Amino acid sequence: MTENFSRRSLACVLGLVLELSEARVAAAQQRSYKPNPAASLSKQITVAEAAVAQKPRDPEALMRLVKLYQAEAEFGKSLPLLERLVVLAPGDLEAQRFLGINRFHAGRPREALDPLKLAAQGNPRDDEASFYLGLCYLALDRDDEANKAFDRLAEGVRKNVDELYWLVKGYSRVSSVMLSRLAGIGEDSYRMHQVRGEYFDLDNNPDQAIKEYEKAVQLRPDLSSLHYVLGNAYWKRSHPDDAVAEFRRAIELDPRNFMAHYQLGLVLLEQNNPADALKEFRAALNEQPGLVNAYLGLGKALYQQKEYAAAVPILQRYTGLAPEDPTPHYLLHQIFRRLNDPAAAEEQLALFKQKEATAKAKKPAAIKFPEN
Repeated sequence: MTENFSRRSLACVLGLVLELSEARVAAAQQRSYKPNPAASLSKQITVAEAAVAQKPRDPEALMRLVKLYQAEAEFGKSLPLLERLVVLAPGDLEAQRFLGINRFHAGRPREALDPLKLAAQGNPRDDEASFYLGLCYLALDRDDEANKAFDRLAEGVRKNVDELYWLVKGYSRVSSVMLSRLAGIGEDSYRMHQVRGEYFDLDNNPDQAIKEYEKAVQLRPDLSSLHYVLGNAYWKRSHPDDAVAEFRRAIELDPRNFMAHYQLGLVLLEQNNPADALKEFRAALNEQPGLVNAYLGLGKALYQQKEYAAAVPILQRYTGLAPEDPTPHYLLHQIFRRLNDPAAAEEQLALFKQKEATAKAKKPAAIKFPEN
């Protein structure tokens, strides 16, 4: 959890750095047109709007107006132009990036994913696309995928200990300032209570974290993500009934919140309700087939329901996706014993012991984040 919290903090800082740096300007210079500082933006916009009216299907005219609107932070005006532009020129990576960014600013992070993926995959050096892709994943509570996006972003930094140290130090200072600004403009806002909840989570103070998350939910009961984090906090504090209620509310508000389906499945398994857990794991995988741990949960639910034959291929699939985890091999050992296949049972038991020993031998390095 420490690493994920720190990544979230770093994401906020990187956002400011990207906004203030020349990254966006450098990306814009890939095209021949850029706003003329000698003329007022309003006049340039008027001229560009007239050009688009005359040539509504001209990609260059559309992009020229998009960039002017972007300079004025008029994301709502540039969004319909970008929707038109990517249809006319689907291979335009810059247009895809702008479309993803505008959808994010419009509060549509899920719809922003596809264009940002296209931009980041088409140009791995597009740091802005990777950054906003990570932000969208965070907004959708998809932390693992957000981490991968931010990892790609960090890979672009030179492997120099001094440079990395000062970057971490600088990002930390900027993060502190941004947090102070957030407190200044919204001391009692739902986001500030959420930040405090995350801090208390990190500080192993679950009771205080729950209080802060509850305040956030009271202020914005319509946000699925807040019910999701509150559900997680309840579960960590061993309040499974409260956790179930919050996860169900998160799903009610956003049926596509596959992490809420997954977490609800885990709690239901803990409550010895494998039938309902099975439905939640399937719903999670239906929305996100790449959610690896959901295959393990699905296999456990089938095992608890004594659907042994159905559990085998699910658990075997999980072993291929997470080859270092010994857990599924012990389950498969138990299943094959019940299916009267002693040879397969012994093979799985041997794999379990081998992988468990390997896992115990590994000592993960402790990571400390300065001035977190």
